[in-house]
Amino acid sequence: MNQMNRIALALALAAGFSSSAWAANPMDRVGVEHNAYLSCLMADEGKIPSLQRLIDRCGYRPESKPEEFVRAYEPFMPKDAKSTYAERLAPYRANFSEAEYAFVERIDAALSTQAKSPEELDKALDKLEAQALAQLGDKSTGARAILASLSTARHSLAFWTPYYSERESGEVAARWPRWLKVVVRVVASVAADAATAAAVASIGAAPAAGPAAGVASGIVAAALLDWQNAE
Repeated sequence: MNQMNRIALALALAAGFSSSAWAANPMDRVGVEHNAYLSCLMADEGKIPSLQRLIDRCGYRPESKPEEFVRAYEPFMPKDAKSTYAERLAPYRANFSEAEYAFVERIDAALSTQAKSPEELDKALDKLEAQALAQLGDKSTGARAILASLSTARHSLAFWTPYYSERESGEVAARWPRWLKVVVRVVASVAADAATAAAVASIGAAPAAGPAAGVASGIVAAALLDWQNAE
């Protein structure tokens, strides 16, 4: 099965159902799309993900003309791979109510904690997702952005944990649990794409949130791998 068929299958499944753990989130498709397009972008070893490659390589069809899509969403792409979730969303504070932005701070806190395992971090995100649904609902643009961000964070965690773990080898990996070695890279990547999904969705552009977040996450991963190789 080629990359285009894999993306089509993932999106078809997303349209039909979600996993039992994520089914309650009406914005879960954002996270599914994030992983589908990110998988395509990361299949090109050595090539930096970009919005243009999202269209040319992965077959994404934006609602606007391709050049307009690239121009509109380029400002959302990360410039600093090590910025936190909250730092990435600070410029979009006005798009959220007080209650909604409180979840930005709570998500940032979860991603700033040195979780002992990916399961522990996923559990924290799952709890926040349930609380956001109960407290915010899904009617406002800001609430949907928070839900899109949490979906993206959980799907992203499932993508990046094995990705970075498989790249660890040697004496250090043998002495320490792999999660302790890869947690910084995993969390940096998750924070980038979850924040990008929230930012894009907060301007009322939820259909572009997943694909754009996939590009942002890939850009951060490429930077992190470059730094790792330089160490």
